[in-house]
Amino acid sequence: EKFKFFQTFGYLVFKNFFTKDELRLIEGEFKSEMKAQYAHRPFDGSKRQWTSMMDENTPFYGSLLEDQRFINIAKKLYGDDVLGINTDAIRYIGDTPWHRDTYTVHQYGVKFAFYLDPVDVDSGALRVMPGTHRLPDDAEFTDAVRSHAIGDVPATVLESEPGDLVAFDIRLWHSSLGGSVGRRMSTVVYYANPKNEAELKALKYLGEKMPASNARKFDCKRKFLYSKNWVSNPHDSTNRLWWIERLREVGFLNVPGMVEGS
Repeated sequence: EKFKFFQTFGYLVFKNFFTKDELRLIEGEFKSEMKAQYAHRPFDGSKRQWTSMMDENTPFYGSLLEDQRFINIAKKLYGDDVLGINTDAIRYIGDTPWHRDTYTVHQYGVKFAFYLDPVDVDSGALRVMPGTHRLPDDAEFTDAVRSHAIGDVPATVLESEPGDLVAFDIRLWHSSLGGSVGRRMSTVVYYANPKNEAELKALKYLGEKMPASNARKFDCKRKFLYSKNWVSNPHDSTNRLWWIERLREVGFLNVPGMVEGS
């Protein structure tokens, strides 16, 4: 029933998804990795911080993409051949304007978001426009939405406490408003395995933009999305092996800057 809700409205909320012990691990790894990635530019509230969290130095975060709790949900939404893409950490500085996490409705996937700080209607909770993942690509609609103030657009506000998990379709229009400087969020992302030329083109386009976009927006120590260690699959993960082989096959991993040293 809940997955029918996701297909209709584009999101789901899972309360108390993480245990208290897991939250302590998340807190510790978020703090230590942000400190390591931004030792040259400690957070001062002037610029958003982001980093990938898939390496051995953040073992709990690094395990999330292959955590069966996430994989099982992603597979129910997009099939057994769903592709694990990334786990990251973000420190925000202000509002987030209305947007989708893809440029086209031909790009399918789910983003799981979890906050390390309580967020509500006045403090940066995720706002979504239910059902907008089902809309066609529409430049006129995009321009119209962005012509309004964030809070003037009709939306559902997904209030969240640490430990909760929000899942949403990457095509769903979303934003945030009124968040405190430095509020912390992390995401775990899966894409559907492309089945036709339009979907393949969308995945390739996103891959080509991702490294350049991250390099332009952020100044973290890590200048790549995937480390050599992650791509080497040291724990012989069956899921990761499939993801790597398929992402190489479609050219996603071959984009300069995507993998460490490329």
